Amino acid sequence: MSDEITALLAYVDSATLAPIEPGLHSRAACLTAAGSQESAVAFSEVGDRGKYFGEPGNDGAAAIGGTLVSVLAKLTGQNRTDVANSLEFASRVAAKEAGPDDHTAKYWEEFKKSLFQIGWLKQKDEWSKDFVDGQTSGSENFSDYVITNVRNDPLYSEAEKSIVIRAMESLRSQAAKRAFFRRFTAGGSKGSYGVNVATVNNGALALRFSVFTFNCNAAVDDYLIFNIKHIKADVQKDNVDVAANQRTIDSLRSKIEEKLDKAAGDYIDGVDI
Repeated sequence: MSDEITALLAYVDSATLAPIEPGLHSRAACLTAAGSQESAVAFSEVGDRGKYFGEPGNDGAAAIGGTLVSVLAKLTGQNRTDVANSLEFASRVAAKEAGPDDHTAKYWEEFKKSLFQIGWLKQKDEWSKDFVDGQTSGSENFSDYVITNVRNDPLYSEAEKSIVIRAMESLRSQAAKRAFFRRFTAGGSKGSYGVNVATVNNGALALRFSVFTFNCNAAVDDYLIFNIKHIKADVQKDNVDVAANQRTIDSLRSKIEEKLDKAAGDYIDGVDI
C-alpha cells in the first residue's frame, strides 16, 4: 500500500461526520410530515447506497443531503455505489465542518475539500454571482431558476441537462421526497442546494455539478416550490467538474462504507424519474 493511500485511509478514519439526531432526517419522519401513506425504505433494507439510483441500464436519481444527484443509464452498479458513497461522505463531513454556515459557500467549499481527498480530481471549479428579483426574474420559484440555469449551461451535455431537469421536476412534484430534501436545504432566509450528474467519460467515472446558495431578503419556506414573487436574493453559483481516480476510490471504498454505516440519520433517498 502506498504512503498516499495510507494517508487517505487515515483521513477517512479520522473524519468527523455530522451528528444527526436519530429520526431528524429519516424518510419515515418526512413521509409522516408530508402526510404520505407510502412506506419508508430503510437503508438496512437496501444494503447498498447505489441501489437508490436504480438498476444499471436505466437513468436514475437520488437526493443525497442537499444535492440532487442524477446518474446516466450507462453507469454500472459499482459506479452508482461509488458515487453515492462519495457524495454522502463529503456531505456529512461538510455539514460538520461548516456548522451554522451550512447554507453558504463555506459548506460547499468543505464539501469539495472532502471530495478531493477521497479519490476525485478537480477538472474545473468556478464561482459566479447573480441577483434574483422575483418581480422580474421570470421564475416562479428557485427550482425554476435552477432549471433555466442548467438548461443554458455549457458545462452539461444535452443528455446531462435532460436528466438533471427531469430529476428536479420529479423531486419538486413529490411531497414526501421534497420534505426529505427540504431538511437539508432550507434555512429561513438562507438556502442552498446542488444538482449533480454522474457519467462516464472515456471509461472513467466523472461528476459535473452546480451548487447554488441563496441569501434572501425574507424567509423562504421551501427552496424548491416557494413562490419568490416578493423575494430578492443574492445568488452564488459554483460549477464543478471532477474525475474519479478509480484506484483511490477502490482502495477507500470499504473504509468509507464502514464509516457511513456507523453514522446516524438518513442522508439518501431515491427520486423516481
